Amino acid sequence: MRYFIQYPAGTSELVADAMSHFVDDFRAEYQDDSAMLFSSSSPMERVADIPFAKNAFAVITEIRRGDINANVAQLAGSLKKSQFPPLPGPRARGFRVMVHVDGELASVAGAPKREIERTVSACTGMRLEPSGRGQEYWVIGRLDMRDLMFCARLPKPARPKKARGALSHELSSMLVLASEPQPGDTFLDPFAGSGSFVVARLALPAREVVYSDLDLAEHRDQLPGEALRDRRVRLLDEDAMVLPSVPDGSVDAVVTDPPWGEHEELTVPYEEFARTTALSLARVLHPARGRYVLLCARRGAPAFEAALTDAGLAVRATHEILVNGHPATVFIGDRWSGAEPAREPAKSREPQAPEPPQAPEQPQGDGRRRAPRTPAKPLLIGMGTYRRSLNRFSR
Repeated sequence: MRYFIQYPAGTSELVADAMSHFVDDFRAEYQDDSAMLFSSSSPMERVADIPFAKNAFAVITEIRRGDINANVAQLAGSLKKSQFPPLPGPRARGFRVMVHVDGELASVAGAPKREIERTVSACTGMRLEPSGRGQEYWVIGRLDMRDLMFCARLPKPARPKKARGALSHELSSMLVLASEPQPGDTFLDPFAGSGSFVVARLALPAREVVYSDLDLAEHRDQLPGEALRDRRVRLLDEDAMVLPSVPDGSVDAVVTDPPWGEHEELTVPYEEFARTTALSLARVLHPARGRYVLLCARRGAPAFEAALTDAGLAVRATHEILVNGHPATVFIGDRWSGAEPAREPAKSREPQAPEPPQAPEQPQGDGRRRAPRTPAKPLLIGMGTYRRSLNRFSR
């Protein structure tokens, strides 16, 4: 079966690494910044459950792309009842046809639009529901694809409504998966806010999930009830720079989205904020198995990359993405084996002269080198556990 999915813009590398953990016999046929066409032997239900897919489709047929009106009329004349597969979920009584070309909805002349609607109705036995209640069939074209696809949109599980400004379910799930989640993990988000990462992590087996935010009282009403009732959750209203209730080396994975310094007012310069945040993460992460995923504004990425490295946190990979249209950077890494986090320097320093250029870096006495920017192993090795847990929960 051939499928088409849409996902958060800029996460294509993460998606490519992830797909084989969610579907069987995966083979990519096309991928761009926010969409992928692939074949798989997995049933539609499994594809619909991919947590980072904003939309998932089963491909019914395709034709060579040309004039959109002529293409829609051509599709209307070629579709047959036998091409429409049984779709998961309760059978819909109504349908509508959408046309989505090059990332946006496209208008189609009245005659070909009515023609394809009549064809779909004859093939499926459903009535037209232009208001959107019922099954959706999409005509999809992408900028670098030579063909136009006719697809059935797969139903996705209902999800709780997000607070305004919160990260999407899809992006939250993708970044949590990038932390290589394991069933025995202690997980922490020290800037938890509306709880997007905490909720995404609770979908997987975990020993403990720690929510921490100074404004917990303000955000508590926005947290889903299942998160508040889950015995694995520990709620803290602590300063992320200190985290007094979190012992040294007690956290296996951190996934967090610190303030970007664009709409929030920071009490210190952004470089100092990044340095203090990195030191706090380095303190609480387990020295041997501690991992982190950190999302920040792209213009603040140089400050965070320097701060993470100085704190003894290896940067294994970086990804440039868009978050609600805003450029952002994702850092994925871990604690250097045996590395101790740097200590907080004195608050005031005398100005220092610029250092002379240094010779190329040599291995230190303990053999440690600066962390590579590309991962030496698949980023999302924890997703086999995720898929097994999904299957178990669905049964």
